[in-house]
Amino acid sequence: MGFQMFYYEKYKLKVTKLFTQIIFFFLMLVLFSCGKGKNNKEEPENFLLDKSLLGIEVVDVDLGIKFNPPVNWNLRQTMVSRKIESRGDISNPNSSFIYQPTYVFFNDSTGALLSIGKVISSDTTLLGSAKINYYKGLISAKTPKDNLSTTSFVSSRIYFSQFKIQKENLISFKLIFENLKGEIIQFDYSIRSDYLEGLQHSIKSSISSIHFM
Repeated sequence: MGFQMFYYEKYKLKVTKLFTQIIFFFLMLVLFSCGKGKNNKEEPENFLLDKSLLGIEVVDVDLGIKFNPPVNWNLRQTMVSRKIESRGDISNPNSSFIYQPTYVFFNDSTGALLSIGKVISSDTTLLGSAKINYYKGLISAKTPKDNLSTTSFVSSRIYFSQFKIQKENLISFKLIFENLKGEIIQFDYSIRSDYLEGLQHSIKSSISSIHFM
């Protein structure tokens, strides 16, 4: 009786172990499938490129990108001065970023504006992803939560972080990403809220036109 009980317990242990392995396998399969779905959703299906909504292509070696502004958004002399983002930390005066626009496009009929340029950190100790993450943190910290919504997506193999900022009747879509040299590039589309519906498709097409060189 004791001998039979020994083999029964041994058999029971093997079955339990096999059952656990099967459950573990299916859990890993489910997690893998969910992970794939999440990555696919990062590709913005509604950011379709419509060339009829785009202006002339711009190729910039220094920025390391090529892009198209929305149609009828004309290039102007850089009328946007550089902007400094900082936490105002007196003990660390180097913890600031300077946004210097290289291009400014303006739409005369709507007053919409697109500025494009590099974001440079005055803190030389910030390297790699820490630099862009710190800058994104500054933007979030300085914008009231009620006026800010954020998202991230992948388009043309570029990982974008988008900040939608609303101030009264003005909406700004601030897009931030790193070029192949690890430099922070910023696109800032600013429009009046009452023109958003009519311009959103041309803005999305413009975003889809951004490519690395």
